[in-house]
Amino acid sequence: MAWNPAAGQIAGGVSGGLEVLHTSSVLGLSGFGGAVTTSVGPRAGVGVVLGRIDIRDLVRTTTSPSTVGGSIPVYTQYAGLGGQLELRSFRVGTLIRINNEQFDVIQETGATLDFGLRWKPIDRLTIAAATHFLPLDFSKQVTTDYYAGIEYLALRSLPIGSISADVLARYGLNYRSYDALEHTIGAGMNLGTVFGVNAAVTRESAYGSGAWRPALSLFLKVGRYEVDLASSSGLNDVGATYRVGLSIDFVR
Repeated sequence: MAWNPAAGQIAGGVSGGLEVLHTSSVLGLSGFGGAVTTSVGPRAGVGVVLGRIDIRDLVRTTTSPSTVGGSIPVYTQYAGLGGQLELRSFRVGTLIRINNEQFDVIQETGATLDFGLRWKPIDRLTIAAATHFLPLDFSKQVTTDYYAGIEYLALRSLPIGSISADVLARYGLNYRSYDALEHTIGAGMNLGTVFGVNAAVTRESAYGSGAWRPALSLFLKVGRYEVDLASSSGLNDVGATYRVGLSIDFVR
């Protein structure tokens, strides 16, 4: 729900997820994101989200490489409350977030209001879109992202030995307020509901240049628990990113 406010638990029960992010020392990023959602009726749900990202190992120096004083705190964190409503083939959602950031001695706090949509016009097709860190006054900010994606179930119950698999095709785009448009093309294969593999390439833009970045992920589900593992190369070969996620169905 942190990425799309329309993604939450509506079918009953309580669902929670946690993702931990850690990059190499070249980038120095670490953090987490988590959410808990629950249904509040046959067609509605609510949830809370928490997240934080830190940049590690930033220190002050003078005319020599020796450290002066303590480390420089640089982080962004948020907490939010959201809700979803299902209307036939549509699901809409909204999420209000309180954001807090610090860069050395500069600290800011504010609120953002995001919107999300999921639509299944036909059985095999899912279309989704969402805003990310949209200001309350709807002003144009460089921190705001706009996402859209399409997922199509290309092959259903494809026989592989003694089991069957579903093959999915995906396309997504990300638009940032400073006129950067990025594309993602991917595919996935799910063996039942217990194992899956996904691969994608993303066209990323930064500092006036662009590059294609590959990514690969695996998931394994055992009972109430689902573990996600993902790896992607860094833009311009600056450090790879590794993700480990754990999702738990608390109540069924």
